[in-house]
Amino acid sequence: MTVEKQREVIRLWNQLRKVEGPAAEELRIQILECFSEKSGGKRAAA
Repeated sequence: MTVEKQREVIRLWNQLRKVEGPAAEELRIQILECFSEKSGGKRAAA
């Protein structure tokens, strides 16, 4: 992922943090799962 794309993901993530509700929470979970899969499939236990 390029630095430009990383910055865009961070910008969108910060906007999403301001949104409440189950749909926003589901999106956050999906994004975190996507990144955890790309980093070797290791997930921290919640």
